[in-house]
Amino acid sequence: MLKKVSKIIGLSLILLATPSALPLPNLLDVASAAEVAKDVPSSHWASSSIQHMLDQQYMTTYQDGTFKPEQVITRAEAAAAIARSMQLTMTTPANFKDVAADHPYYKEICALVELGILQNGDCFNPDAPLKRMQVAKMLTLAYKIEVDSQNNSKFVDVTEGHWAKDYIESLADVGVIKGINTKQFAPNQMVTRGQFASLVERSLDFSTTLTNMEVAYDYLSKSYIPTKNYSLTMSKDVIRLVNNERQKRKLQVLSFDEALTQVAVIKAQDMVNRHYFEHESPYYGMPWDLATLFDYPYTSLGENIGRNIPSPEAAVKAWMASPSHRENILRENYTNTGVAIAVDAKGIYYWVQLFSSQ
Repeated sequence: MLKKVSKIIGLSLILLATPSALPLPNLLDVASAAEVAKDVPSSHWASSSIQHMLDQQYMTTYQDGTFKPEQVITRAEAAAAIARSMQLTMTTPANFKDVAADHPYYKEICALVELGILQNGDCFNPDAPLKRMQVAKMLTLAYKIEVDSQNNSKFVDVTEGHWAKDYIESLADVGVIKGINTKQFAPNQMVTRGQFASLVERSLDFSTTLTNMEVAYDYLSKSYIPTKNYSLTMSKDVIRLVNNERQKRKLQVLSFDEALTQVAVIKAQDMVNRHYFEHESPYYGMPWDLATLFDYPYTSLGENIGRNIPSPEAAVKAWMASPSHRENILRENYTNTGVAIAVDAKGIYYWVQLFSSQ
């Protein structure tokens, strides 16, 4: 019977970093947000999304209290909803001849133009209906969803050379938008108000996962990867124990760094997924290569790793008993740290602690 052996490895780097549609409503008839739209029953497929948009006042009902979920959404309405969901304010006016300064959505339209989400020009066509291909571009730009040409989502009616191909496929890959069936996207189909409410809600949900650092864009694989730590409690226990060791020696405590923790999660998961236990990843390279790839800034960086260690206490004890690991833990110039744990199919823990100075 083979005996399981706990393993640890420590590494450090110090460097200088340089570093045809229904008649459209008159926008002036749009009223303030109502608590409930009288034409959207709870059984409507987009009821919850519509209610969310109304509750947050990203979208509004009309003066008669209806939402008109099956009516196509106009370019101006869409721009207003996106700008409001992003809590944007206008600082620079746009030059559209067909959007006067007293237009109800003038400020929102200008705010999107300023960020490059909408293109400036002579005409905006605010009352024109919005097509699915157009909304795909707007949403990817507005919510900062990475767009590339290497995508899993493919549609027979969005061919190579289509101007919106990458926007459509990238947005579909993260689950914000879908095809009208498994093969077709219908890029020229108009978007209804109910559909748009759902799309914005999904975009916001995805943005939340980004903000919470539950996913990250991998520039090598050209895809988003999950980055949820196995146990934040265990990770913070490691940091507490490490800081106890530093305080004993009158050293500055290390600050919990959420971005660095995300990089540590990626490394821990990479070791599990690619079945290795080394500082150098066969895919990402050395720890500093990994940090740079995921846009983490640093002037110096170190890494301690461990495997088959059962607890935070055991991990820190093992690291402190090893000269190279102890050196990382007690290095005076380090200011930040992030700790991650990943678990393989056999239930074995992989530990990664990253250290950095900014």
